[in-house]
Amino acid sequence: MVTIVIPEEILSGFANAFMDEKLRAVIFLLQDGPLTEDRIAGVIRVKKDDVSKRLESLLDYGLVRRMPLGEGKPDMYSLAFSMERFSGYPNNKMVRLLSESMSDIISPLLEKYSDQIGEICDSRGIALSRNVEQLLLSSFSAIIEELKPEVLDEDKRICEKFASERTPERE
Repeated sequence: MVTIVIPEEILSGFANAFMDEKLRAVIFLLQDGPLTEDRIAGVIRVKKDDVSKRLESLLDYGLVRRMPLGEGKPDMYSLAFSMERFSGYPNNKMVRLLSESMSDIISPLLEKYSDQIGEICDSRGIALSRNVEQLLLSSFSAIIEELKPEVLDEDKRICEKFASERTPERE
């Protein structure tokens, strides 16, 4: 299962991009951080022109950010949303511990508001598990939104580091 946290206004763009194998390849590549067009082309082994077209589509959908590094330096691209890695988080023990800790907090909260949750289920005709899933995903979306400035700062640091390491021989 892949978990994404994506604003509702760009959800249809994500659906379109995810159906396109070529765009999906770029999305998965960028999940670990910003890359240049050249690096993307090298990793997925396609021509730079093809990567440019893919990136323009992803930019149009609002799924990717372009980060200029300055004059004479290549732009870098990063995802504009959060996405779990296919292989899971690198530290499964930490994920398990965090999950258990959250369960200790979430279960009493769900019990406390069970009447309201039940009313929502009844009024919308959806299962309790689906309602809880949506509640948790909405909560994580709010958390991710609060962390967005930190993610943007990290992308900027990665881009600046990349720009400072770039030499004429490597271009």
